[in-house]
Amino acid sequence: MNLDTANALFAEIIKSGLPFGYQQANCHNISHYIKLLLESKGYQCAKIWAFAPVVYSMTSSRLISFADKKNISPTGKIDWGYHVAPVLQVRIGNKVRKMVIDPGLFPKSPVRYRTWLAKLKTRNIIYLIMDSEWYLYNSSMIPNSEFHSKSNELSDEDPPNIELPEWFSDKLVTDFFKYEEDALEGNWIPHGLAVNETAMAFYNAEIKPILNSNRHQDLVADYKMMVGNVFNFETVFRDHNSNDEMTTEFQTKHQDIIAQYREIYLSNFNKWKEAMAFLNSVINKS
Repeated sequence: MNLDTANALFAEIIKSGLPFGYQQANCHNISHYIKLLLESKGYQCAKIWAFAPVVYSMTSSRLISFADKKNISPTGKIDWGYHVAPVLQVRIGNKVRKMVIDPGLFPKSPVRYRTWLAKLKTRNIIYLIMDSEWYLYNSSMIPNSEFHSKSNELSDEDPPNIELPEWFSDKLVTDFFKYEEDALEGNWIPHGLAVNETAMAFYNAEIKPILNSNRHQDLVADYKMMVGNVFNFETVFRDHNSNDEMTTEFQTKHQDIIAQYREIYLSNFNKWKEAMAFLNSVINKS
């Protein structure tokens, strides 16, 4: 495609209402929705994955990290182990360039993939440009000793299906998977998009108006911990559960606003579920 087409598609993506403003999580869900949106219009894309050392190194805890300009995060920072965005092949002049679509980082237009990588400002980052069918990856920390202990417990006729060398001990073992089975049945994309959209609605309506109010700083701190931390947000609004920070006592204290935004979350989830069904119906007809 040419640059004019890429810019027109970028504008369509912006108009889709995807929740780019909440940057704490769900880049994989946004990216895959964009992939389906492009496919419904007859275009294909790839995806670019960037991995911070914390994902692939046993000895590094370095993340992709930058200041939270919205001041919604309780730590004041946005931290990612990885980031992913769609990539288009765009003809510019007599060359074909890999252009990344990431309105969360670049809200005006697609950018060259090297520009996108530079924006992440992370030393020793690893990147992959892959088929867009790959939705997400599994990662696990498996001590090699576990495999050896299992091997000792089993007979020779039933050996373990993997045995890592000693130097590989405790490394992350990863594999990519498609949007099917558990992900598809569990509606992971609609849930992820609903998380981001509801969190931004909460920020705009409840946090932003009192962010700089001296007499509301205790409330701001509570809201940041509940909404600015995506794991807490998912625990309360998506899963109706509790954790060490989102205790029963904490949730009772804020029960009215939690009930209000649980309803908003459910409405957003149903909206994105219907949007996904529509895109898939268009794709399946083509």
